[in-house]
Amino acid sequence: MTVGVPSPDDGSRPEPLVAPFAGWMVRPDWAERVISRAYDNLTPQQRRELVAANPYSYMNVTRSQEDLFDDADVSHDELVSEGAAALQRLLQVQAFTPTGRPALYLYRLTHARGTQTGVVGTVPVRGFDDGRIRIHERVHAERVNLLSAHLQGVGATSSPVAMAVRSSGELHRLLGEVTAAVPPDLEFGSPEVRHQVWTVPDRHTTPLAATLGNEVLYVTDGHHRSAAAVQALASEPDNPGLARTMAVIFPEDQLHVQAFHRLAADRFDRPPEECLGALTEALEVSPSVSPDDPGPLGKGTAGLYVGGSWHRLALPPATGNGAVSRLDVERLRRSVLAPMLGADELTRPDAVHYLPASAGLGEMARRCDDEHRVGFALHPLSVGELMAVADEGGLMPPKSSFFAPKPRSGVFLRVLGRGATADLPPS
Repeated sequence: MTVGVPSPDDGSRPEPLVAPFAGWMVRPDWAERVISRAYDNLTPQQRRELVAANPYSYMNVTRSQEDLFDDADVSHDELVSEGAAALQRLLQVQAFTPTGRPALYLYRLTHARGTQTGVVGTVPVRGFDDGRIRIHERVHAERVNLLSAHLQGVGATSSPVAMAVRSSGELHRLLGEVTAAVPPDLEFGSPEVRHQVWTVPDRHTTPLAATLGNEVLYVTDGHHRSAAAVQALASEPDNPGLARTMAVIFPEDQLHVQAFHRLAADRFDRPPEECLGALTEALEVSPSVSPDDPGPLGKGTAGLYVGGSWHRLALPPATGNGAVSRLDVERLRRSVLAPMLGADELTRPDAVHYLPASAGLGEMARRCDDEHRVGFALHPLSVGELMAVADEGGLMPPKSSFFAPKPRSGVFLRVLGRGATADLPPS
């Protein structure tokens, strides 16, 4: 991700790792219409239907080319213009209100597997270069370019980069004190996932920022947004608004990781039975143990879907000594996707489509049939594995992990004072 952003060389102390910001928050009476569902949980068709039905969904601000109804090529400039117009529409109806002072916020998600409470603030973009913020996934340049253009052209961001921090008793104590001291400012969601937001009182802000200040942060969701922030700052290194980016930081022991399944195109365009035969000849492939549970049995295995049927695939052994090389996603990429299907996800962005495990294996099979792709259902990684890769400076393939549930876009608004927000003071 490093792109040559200069670090301070004047002997000054690094800027704070986590800091409050004077942002905007969605008004409670607008929350249901504005706050958008998690982008990766929706198919392109579902996103198209959502934005067509609701012009006030924040997804109108952030949509990409695949979310448009026609198949015509749309430039980044056109997408940015559409996003800016959608944000102006939200500002005109006063769907957001300024918070009036710099503050940290807590964002809690309550679901069947437990509760996770994160701290929302800004973090330094230079932290990605100086080791205070660590990544673990590769990114696609085209997506980064669009998000960077969006950041600079729309002039606001509402999707905090999700990060993990190593858990501590002090952090948990402070989080508990805040949520017990004041009622939430905002509550929304469904019975399955309840979202709550608190403004951190002044007396808790400094201790909370200090507790996080000497830690290392690990990006869990938002690698492309992180890379876009780095790219935007590199293009305007003296712009203070681009020097920080919005993040939500969760204790690592509260997070849950799902797999991102792979839907790969066969570059050789073989009939399904021929493709399956080639895979079976080179790899250890067997019929699915159970048609009701065709997914992976555990680490080192994958569910294989091709030609309307499920199979079990034993992944080839790891090659290399790093933490990345031992991961199922990398073993699949190196030994199966690239050499056997010609689906190099590092150089051909459309070679592999990604589907979170929460979408279900039935949806995976349907999409493979519709798109003439080969499906690979993977076992999820652990938070510890992700941290180990990041600590080594390693990079996984794109979309190697899916953290769920996710914070939503459309809750907060960090204004940059440009584009659609040119007449507003930066936050």
